[in-house]
Amino acid sequence: MKAEPAFADQRDLLVAQCELDRLELALAWTDVRRAMHPSATAAAHPWIGRALRLLPLLVGAARARSTSRYVSLALIAWRLVASLRRR
Repeated sequence: MKAEPAFADQRDLLVAQCELDRLELALAWTDVRRAMHPSATAAAHPWIGRALRLLPLLVGAARARSTSRYVSLALIAWRLVASLRRR
């Protein structure tokens, strides 16, 4: 009889962790979109925002976390190259 409450507690914990991961992922994608969304005065490409909206749908929830890491590294490299070109 002890197995049932332990199983239910473990299941509730896993559900809560999944919900937290989902919220963190949504927040991370929102942050990335805000960082890449061009302001009214900036000269940027509008296709970047569209691509960022489609990326989670194409990649899927299971790979979104690792994809967000690679995207952030690519953004760092892109900004570094852009700053070196200005010099």
